[in-house]
Amino acid sequence: MGMEFDRRRFVQFLGAISAGFGFRGGDPATVAAQEPTRKYASAKAFSRSATVNRKDVVGIQVKPFAWVDEGIDSLLDTIQQKGNVNTVFAYTYDYDPNRTTKGGPIPLPDHGKYGSGKLRTGGAFYDYDLKYFRDSTLTDFRSPDEPNFNVITAVAPKMKARGMDFFAWDYNNAFPVMMRSIPGFTDVAEIDVYGRRTTSACFNHPNYRAHLTGKIESYLSQYPSEVRGIMWGCERMGPIDNMIGGGWATTGISCFCPFCCAKARARGISVARAKQGYIKLDNLFHSAGEHRRPDDGYFVVFMRTIFEYPEILSWHSLWNDSYHEVRSELYGTAKAIAPEKPFGFHIVQNITFSPFYSAIDDYARLAAYADFLKIATYNNAGGPRMAHFVDRLCSTVFADASPSDLEPLYYKMMGYKQAPFDQIIKNGLTPDYVASETKRAIEGTGGAVQIYPGIDIDVPTAPGEKHTSPDDVRAATTAAFRAGANGVVLSREYHEMWLANLSAAGETTRKIFSSGSAAG
Repeated sequence: MGMEFDRRRFVQFLGAISAGFGFRGGDPATVAAQEPTRKYASAKAFSRSATVNRKDVVGIQVKPFAWVDEGIDSLLDTIQQKGNVNTVFAYTYDYDPNRTTKGGPIPLPDHGKYGSGKLRTGGAFYDYDLKYFRDSTLTDFRSPDEPNFNVITAVAPKMKARGMDFFAWDYNNAFPVMMRSIPGFTDVAEIDVYGRRTTSACFNHPNYRAHLTGKIESYLSQYPSEVRGIMWGCERMGPIDNMIGGGWATTGISCFCPFCCAKARARGISVARAKQGYIKLDNLFHSAGEHRRPDDGYFVVFMRTIFEYPEILSWHSLWNDSYHEVRSELYGTAKAIAPEKPFGFHIVQNITFSPFYSAIDDYARLAAYADFLKIATYNNAGGPRMAHFVDRLCSTVFADASPSDLEPLYYKMMGYKQAPFDQIIKNGLTPDYVASETKRAIEGTGGAVQIYPGIDIDVPTAPGEKHTSPDDVRAATTAAFRAGANGVVLSREYHEMWLANLSAAGETTRKIFSSGSAAG
């Protein structure tokens, strides 16, 4: 008998298991009854009806140093004329501002400058009024990397004069240098299952939450005429996803800080048993890395551990519920100040690769507190990224199997029709990947949210892996709009892009818009 086992059914299967273990979803009444009273604005209080979204968005992400290196007017000329860009997601807060260096792994394209190679700190690349951070001690976070450059006041007026939109791009990934350099940041760090501080800040720490909210307030209240909207991002995952690993994993099985432990106890979760369960799971995955297979096999022992310690899933749920909660509060804060301005989120590419991550960071929940979603659908780099992620699955949960063994089941679960793993490393994923993920996002959000797929333009890959060509850009851009995208974001970063590939995006979007075939 044939077995149809797609991603939707697998996600539903995980949800059913989780529900049996007290793995709470996002039911608002249940959440409100079990969580402490929230201090910040909730997304539930606001409607999207006031939001003014631009039609046919062609966005691009630009690092602060690129404006300085190339000159603001020159850079705007390039992206507007060659890329047909009308929206810039300008890094106003960046976790990793390091640059292309001579002899480094990423080549300098046909524009821009090499960096000195000196390690940079990150932080805010704009000036902020301390009054917005009165509830946080994390107030000294202005980046020393471009200390005299305020990206908002320097760039936004020039963009406005050209009819372009300036979006503050607030990017909050974990970065060890930032954790060490910003005064007080270590105080809000997550604590792992072994009692060690990590390089990630805790979403349940009130000091950190006030810091995140203060930035949103400062963008919209201090710069009301310059900032047209905000994109917020943080490529982090809960403890199970971090243990599986991959390119987005952060250090530590966390968080077990006093705030998270108090939240767990309020939910009736045993902190001690959660720690015991995660340590057992950690030992299992370590044995897989050393090829010490248990008698019953890795997957059986993995499931046995989950059944024996349901607190594992409950704690994973706690982390992810907190992540949803923070994003919802940031959205509510923004809407309380400027309801007409779009507020959206960068969504990590792992949502398209991992059945475990997509089960918990699902689009239906995201749709409740976003005006737009920019999805990292980088198909060229996605080939090696997907293959490396499956390697991690076969080193942890599915360590009984090799990647080639898992390949047909994985493709069925995720709904993909792609080449074998050894081929996607060299050739990338097809444009159908961009189309299918665009459709899934539209369906998952019920069409209530603007969907902007990320178009891979020279997203860095290793030697021997797929690199971008103009034809790749044309095909991916066309696939996104045919699938119903409301716009695209040329990705990853402007300073990495070769101009021929940027031009291919511009040519393609002009053609699509002139024919009237974009979703708008």
